[in-house]
Amino acid sequence: MTSGRAIRVAVAVLAVLAVFIGGVVVGGHAQATGLTRLSDPVRSLLLGDSGQELSKQVLDVLKDDYYVAVDPTQLERTSVQAIVDALDDPYTDYLDPDELEALRAHNDGAYFGVGLQVAQRKSAIVVTHVYEDSPAARARILSGDRLVSVEGKDTAGQALDAVVGTIRGPEGSKVTIGVATAEQPPRVLTLTRARIRVPSVTSRIVTVKGEKVGYVRLAQFTRGSADALRDAVAGLRDKGATGLVFDLRGDPGGLVTEAVGVTGVFLPKGSTVVTTQGLHSPEHVYRTDTSPVAGDLPVVVLVDQNSASASEIVSGALRDAKRARLVGERTFGKALVQSTVLLRDGGALKLTTARYLTPSGYDLAKRGLPPDVKVVDDPATPQNEVLERGLALAAAG
Repeated sequence: MTSGRAIRVAVAVLAVLAVFIGGVVVGGHAQATGLTRLSDPVRSLLLGDSGQELSKQVLDVLKDDYYVAVDPTQLERTSVQAIVDALDDPYTDYLDPDELEALRAHNDGAYFGVGLQVAQRKSAIVVTHVYEDSPAARARILSGDRLVSVEGKDTAGQALDAVVGTIRGPEGSKVTIGVATAEQPPRVLTLTRARIRVPSVTSRIVTVKGEKVGYVRLAQFTRGSADALRDAVAGLRDKGATGLVFDLRGDPGGLVTEAVGVTGVFLPKGSTVVTTQGLHSPEHVYRTDTSPVAGDLPVVVLVDQNSASASEIVSGALRDAKRARLVGERTFGKALVQSTVLLRDGGALKLTTARYLTPSGYDLAKRGLPPDVKVVDDPATPQNEVLERGLALAAAG
């Protein structure tokens, strides 16, 4: 082809393209003109790279071209959940607005529900505590039972927060749950939701061979737990306690700020509690900022496989400081930093941002904390073997 002919062809092509593009400008929608069906190089030349996120692009196409109407909000939330699920991290989750509100209520220590404390164990959701005088207690649900369904939907594979969010609801409303005890067939129970006020701290004096031992239990690390524990321990000392048993069995954890405050009940001001490390988070060392009230009383901490998160932080700090002995079973191993990022739909992304290390550098998330004295409760006996052993050790000093 001669140079003159090549120039004439190029001018003709440009003229056609100019008319075509002019139609796009006038017509407005690229899909209506067929530009989106051109080959990649030509389409990129004419339309440019939109830089649009893949998920948004798919949603836009479905809204514009799908054969029936779609719910954009539901599709968007489902796509977000799929992204989160791909991480294969059971503790990172998308919370819709209702689930986020349930999480806030949990952290505040009061909510409307049936009085169950649950935890995720692989694909099962297990009851770790039943609050006294609650709908669940009146239905004779027991710690260790498995929650197999909620509102007729199998709980297997569901995120823990989603299950908890479904159980909770307006006061006086009803919820149907399936509960399995040991190998027995599941029971289907319809319970009426009530206001559940979680008693974060309970305490009492127990006499063991003539010695007064203070017993204090922390149900979970909600707001105000550290102050409540401080008051309880001070009260036990005033009553003449010569040793302390601190029960963290079944405690799923909660707020790290409360864990720091709880540790400060036992360790001197300025003591290291825990260190956080994460790829995008600078290393941070948490230290106690209050003076202890436990004095030099011997301390025994009771733990089990349901002691997690903040429970493990406190247990690790006290053991590393040689301030307490751990009695019971290996802890759960879920000491990870969880952050909540608010999203534009009113929900939130709860994600793992770092890991916790004890003062000695032990990674709490890997295997949990092994006990100093291993004791396992025998469900076939009425005795509380772990508590009895802990009380005996605290009494002996």
